[in-house]
Amino acid sequence: MNAIQTTGGLFTEESKKAVVSTICKVFDCEEKDIDDLVPVQAGLTNVVLSFKLNGGKYVYRHPGLGSEILVERGRETIMQKIVEDAGIDTTLVAMDVDDGWRIGRFIEHYDFNYKDLNDMVRAVMLFRRLHAAPCHVRWNFDVIKKAEGIKEQIEPDKYGHFPDFENIRSRIYKLAELTEYDGIKKCNIHGDARDVNFLINKEEIHLIDWEYGGYGDPGFDIGSYICGGTHTLAEIDQILFTYYRRKPTDVQRRHFYAYIAITGWFFMHWSMLKLSKGQGVGPLKEQWYHFAKNMSLVTLPLYGVKVDDEAYDAALEAVKTCTMEDLSFLNHEIGVFEEVK
Repeated sequence: MNAIQTTGGLFTEESKKAVVSTICKVFDCEEKDIDDLVPVQAGLTNVVLSFKLNGGKYVYRHPGLGSEILVERGRETIMQKIVEDAGIDTTLVAMDVDDGWRIGRFIEHYDFNYKDLNDMVRAVMLFRRLHAAPCHVRWNFDVIKKAEGIKEQIEPDKYGHFPDFENIRSRIYKLAELTEYDGIKKCNIHGDARDVNFLINKEEIHLIDWEYGGYGDPGFDIGSYICGGTHTLAEIDQILFTYYRRKPTDVQRRHFYAYIAITGWFFMHWSMLKLSKGQGVGPLKEQWYHFAKNMSLVTLPLYGVKVDDEAYDAALEAVKTCTMEDLSFLNHEIGVFEEVK
């Protein structure tokens, strides 16, 4: 094996040696005891592997390209303890705050399905439990500031290639300012609550990988969940009804709508960082762009801010249908950095 391309980056011979060494130290075993060490094509931040050892099966997370910019591992270890106590993620075996690796129990699971009502309800109930858990970390995940920090790590000629970028930026910053007055209580958040981070089967569900976790706005969890799939406006409203177990108030509804747009903006930055380092992110960048662009137009009028009527009508239709075919041009517009060098 020279190198294997995974969704989280290249898995090289050098990486393999480091992984094997760590496994041997953690389990006090020898390399010959490790079976079926193979990449798992899941996740975009890290290289994920599975392996068997002494009759058990485990998952190994190896830090991917740019993860040192995006992630603060010390905070992750604190969040891991909080969610373990709350029964939200009990898969941890061992992790290292300095090197960023993590070993967890392998959970037999099926692919999380956004369109399955049962999967959605179980995921949203997990959000409720997380957001209600006692908060022991005051590290504030300010989504806008975090996006600005990512921007500083991107070469200027590889930043802002999304169409209508400056107008989207203006709307997002306005929404971020307005949401501060909605009175929505901050809490523990996951920060990347997409389908790939749910381990689900008929008996249990876990929300894993707490690299972006901290103290922040619950809208960021709902936003990352929604932006991870092709959710229509009707489906978004159903998710918010499930979260509150009733119809949300007008303030609650506009706040979470706004955070769907803000989340899309954050992950647009995340994708630009990955692309600038030669790692593709696939069609997710289309979804993040779609929600940032269109939900920002749909939401501002809910705060009394006027937008162009024609642009609003087009955005409303886009979020009602959530069709992505018209965004395929993004592969041409911002896909120029996707070839791994």
